[in-house]
Formats: sequence, structure tokens, C-alpha cells
Amino acid sequence: MMAGMKFLSGKRSIFKVMGLICKKCALAIMVLALIAPFIATTQIILGDSKSDLEDAKKQQEDVQSKLEETKKYIEDLQGQVSDIQSYISSLDSQMETISSSLYELDLQVQDLEATIKTTEEELAKAEEDAKVQYEQMKLRIKFMYEHNDETYLGMLLNAEDMADLLSKAEYINQLSKYDREMLEKYKATIDYIAQTKADLEADKEELVNMQTNLQDQMSALSLLQSTKMTQLTNLNNTVAAEESYYSRLEAENEALEATTRQLEARIKAEEAAKSSVTSYDGGKFKWPTTSTRITSDYGDTDGRSAPHKGIDIGAVKVGVAGDPIYAAYDGKVVISTYSASAGNYIMIYHGDGLYTRYLHCSSLLVSVGDYVTKGQKIGLMGTTGNSTGVHLHFDVRLNGSYVSPWNYLSK
Repeated sequence: MMAGMKFLSGKRSIFKVMGLICKKCALAIMVLALIAPFIATTQIILGDSKSDLEDAKKQQEDVQSKLEETKKYIEDLQGQVSDIQSYISSLDSQMETISSSLYELDLQVQDLEATIKTTEEELAKAEEDAKVQYEQMKLRIKFMYEHNDETYLGMLLNAEDMADLLSKAEYINQLSKYDREMLEKYKATIDYIAQTKADLEADKEELVNMQTNLQDQMSALSLLQSTKMTQLTNLNNTVAAEESYYSRLEAENEALEATTRQLEARIKAEEAAKSSVTSYDGGKFKWPTTSTRITSDYGDTDGRSAPHKGIDIGAVKVGVAGDPIYAAYDGKVVISTYSASAGNYIMIYHGDGLYTRYLHCSSLLVSVGDYVTKGQKIGLMGTTGNSTGVHLHFDVRLNGSYVSPWNYLSK
């Protein structure tokens, strides 16, 4: 009865755990669906510094929130793993106890079978003895019937004296009594042995029923253990997937932290440049390289999802890097770094909210904080970053918005 109650309790525990697992899996799928677009687009394409910084911080807050949620989820999953491991250990203990009981019952059944076999042999012998005794008694009865009173009368008449007569009469009486007693004795023995055999058979049947019951419990526990092992495997796989996801979020957070620091440094450099550069005097820009071959003009949309924000100038020799890049006008270098999209690039502040950028350089020849003059060599043309060939991407920003470089350039 207790084993049955444990089994039913175990079933309820399974359904409870399985329900919790389904809910957690649904939550994990929903979280992954929501976060996937975010993970794919967290790389910052440097644009307006303060706006980019706000975006980066917002994305970092989102990632940190997801990190906290994922950490709590992993801890919850690990708690479930621990609970199931403890439950499996309990099942193992119950199965060991049942296995021990089955072994003891098997020994008892073997002993009973041996006793039943011995009892059957004794019963067969008693029945044979009774049969012999019965046959002998029948012979004596037949003899007495056939000779009737003559035999007994002859025995009495031939008595030598009164004592012999009484002795022979007593002998005849005792012989008849002996036959009856022996027959009753053998019948009682047969009845006793038969009853003993029936009792032993009943005991054996009870033991076999106990064996069957324990075997049923063992099968149920084995099935329950198998279910729990499957749940444990699934939970461990989920924990591993969540830990991998957590690691990706940590890497994403570190990348956003680096981007935030970079943007803060850029804002600081831009502010420093503004304080050191007075104002743009309205002069024309110098053409930023030796080649004048335009491969993509400002505003072009061919093959693009949005209008081109600058102009692309191809190398003097197609595909050959190393053409010089010049500062279009006097100003202060506020960025000189690498970006996955822009490659090696430079940004120069010219005052009054006016900036120029030089992207995809093979080499950078100036550093942040350097003051450069119009026509000064600042880098070499290349194809770094998201680039389809050796060229210079040149663009102009005024107060945070891209404007046509042709408003300022002179070839």
C-alpha cells in the first residue's frame, strides 16, 4: 500500500515538473524570439555621437536586463535538475529495497516448492501404505465371509481350555479392531498430508502474488525512473543552451561597453575639437585624394537600401591601394580608429558643426587630437571594413546631418 502511495505521489510530481518545464521552455522560446533581432543588429554604425551613445546605452540596458533574466532562469533550471536528481536517487533506493524483497521471496518460494515436493512424496507413500493395508483387510474380511462362522467356531472348539478359548476370542476381536484402527490411522495421515499440501500451495500462491505485486511496483518505478532520466537529460540540455546564450549576452554586453567607451571618447574629442577650432571660414575644400574617378556619387541608390551619404572615389589604378588621402580643410582630428563597417577611418572637425570623414583607409597617418591643415596627408586609400574594392568614401556632416560634399569641394 505504501509503495502504491509513493508511486502515485511520484506520478503527481512528474506532471508538476513536466508542466513547469513546458512553461519554462515556452518562456525561453519567447525570450529568444524577442532578443534575436536585437542580437543581430547591436553593432553600432558610428553616426551622430550623442545619439549613438544613447542608443548604445539603451541596448546595453536591454542586454543587462536579459542577462539578469537568463541568470535567474538558469538558476531555476539548476534547481529543477537538483530536485530531479534527488528524486531519481530516491527511486533507486526504492528499487533496491524491492529487489531485495523479491530476492527473499524467491528463496521462500524455492523452500516452499521443496517442502511441497517432500509432502507430495509422503502423501504418495501414505496412500500406498493405506492401499496395502486396505487390501490386506479386504482379504481377511473375504476369508471370514467365505468360511463364515465355521472357522471361528472351529478355532473356539479346538481350544484346549477356557484360557485358550478366551485368548482366541480376544485375538479375533483384536484383529478386527486393528484393521479398523490402521485404516482410520492411514486415512487421518492422508487427510493431514493433503491438508498440509493444500496449506503449502496456498502459502506459495500468496508469495507468488506478493512477487507479482512487487514486480509490478518495480516496473512502475523503472518507467518512472526512465521518464525522470529523460527529463533530466532535457533539462541539462536546456541549461547548456541557456548558459551558451548567457555567454553570448555577456560578449554582447562587453562589445556594447567598448562601443560606449569609444563613443564617449569621441564625444569628448569632438567637444575638445570644438573648443580648439574656432569656426569654418567658408572656404572651398581640397579634393581629398589624387584620383578624381567617382565610383558612387552622393545620393545614389543603385543597389542600396538608402541614398548614398557621401561620394566614393576609386584608386588611380583600379584595385591598387596606397593612394594618398588629404585633409579637405583645416581642422582637428576627433576620430582615428577602426570600425567593422567603416574600416580604418578618420573624422576631422572644422568648426561650426562641420565634419568630414575618410573611410576604408589602408593606413592612418594622424591621431585623435592632431590639428591638420588643408591638403595635409592623413592616410592611404584601401578597402578595409565593409568595402567592395579599393576606394575612399568621403562624406560631410553639418550639425549631425549628412550633406552633399559638392557644396564644399573643388577639384
